[in-house]
Parts: sequence; C-alpha cells; structure tokens
Amino acid sequence: MLSSASLSFAPATAPLQSTPRAQPSMAASDNDMRFSNAPAGMGFEYVNQPRRPLSEYVGASVEFTAFPGAPDAPEPWDPMGLTELYKVSGNNPDVAWLREAELKHGRMAMLAVVGIIVQSSGVHLPGNAEVSFASTDWAAAPSTLPPAAWGQVIAAIGLEEGRNAAGLYDLWNGVTDKREPGDNGWGKSFLSTDPVAADKMRLKELKNGRLAMIAFMGIASNHFIPGALPGCMFS
Repeated sequence: MLSSASLSFAPATAPLQSTPRAQPSMAASDNDMRFSNAPAGMGFEYVNQPRRPLSEYVGASVEFTAFPGAPDAPEPWDPMGLTELYKVSGNNPDVAWLREAELKHGRMAMLAVVGIIVQSSGVHLPGNAEVSFASTDWAAAPSTLPPAAWGQVIAAIGLEEGRNAAGLYDLWNGVTDKREPGDNGWGKSFLSTDPVAADKMRLKELKNGRLAMIAFMGIASNHFIPGALPGCMFS
C-alpha cells in the first residue's frame, strides 16, 4: 500500500497543470462577497475575501460525476456540499483547513498501519514487558505505557504542532499566504521542479493516506468486532 506513497510532507493544493496557478485576488467586488453578520472593520472583509475553489486542489475527484445527466464540464466530487459550508457561517472551515486535516490524518494513518504490521510481527524497541515494548498487541500498547513514556509522546506532538502553528488558523478562512495546507516546513526539496510531476507525488501521498485511513478503521473494527473485516490477520 505504501510503496508509492510520497511522504514528502509537502502541501497538496496545486492543480495538475504545467503553469503556476493564479492566486485569488484579495480585492473582492460586491458581487463576490457573501452574506456575513460580521460588521465592517470587525472581520467582515476577512471572512468574505476570495477563496481557492475545490477544483484547484490536488485530489479533487471528478470521476464520480461521469454519470448520465452529469454536467458537461466535470465538477469536483462533493455531493453533500461540505466544502461550501463556509458560505453558511464563518464557524465552518474552508477547503484549505479540510485539506490540512485530511493530509494530517492520512499521514498518521500510514504510520499507524505500518506500526501495527511491525508490532504484530514481533519487531519492537529494546525493552521489557514493564514498558510494553515486548508486547505484540498493538491495541493494548497505549494503555500499558507508563506516564513517563506518554509524557514524551505528548511533548513531541506539542513541539511539532507549535513549530507549525504559524498561519494554521488562517486556513480556516481560506487564507494560504502564510501556510499551504499540509506544509510541515520540510521535505519539499524531494519534490520535482516540474509542477506536473510534483503534483503526481502529492496525489500519491494523498491517495495512500486515504487508503491507510480506511485500512486503520478496518483493522480497528476487526479488533473490537472479531470477523468484521474478513481475512484480516490483525486483531
């Protein structure tokens, strides 16, 4: 599953084209503005500025719109309109925030699935049963770790999240001038300088992450409900 994954931890927002995408204009006309209860000078302009549409994001599938009666021009697949909820209220996230969350969950799921396979095969860090390293039960490992080990895990997560916090909240309102969704600040040097080739690698990471999320949910379901995933060897 992971053989073609691009763990570059680089953003996956550019379209599949050879020419650089145009940045949305920050000066919106009255027709471009959507309804907002925020008064002028207190967030109205910020909430209503132009946003990058779903079609400009790598992985915005159009294959599912190829059905009888579909629009002549393929549209990104979003039947429930989740990426348009920001038009209803500023309390709903923009596509940029959703892509950041999707990439982060996909990356963690890829690491988790590999961890389950490795742990279940008997490969583990040096240690004894007191710190659970010798256990092959992936589901029991979190509950058997000592407080000191959990402290290290939480501290590492906090440091990494804090290091990348700049511009993170701006993604909620579709502002990507400080941070691109999924950009952890390293790994981009491994991407090709050709925009099309770079986007293909971003798409590989995105698809492998989506598959890993499904795989992890299947493994977890099989653990709590034996037989829920026929043929699954991890329980």
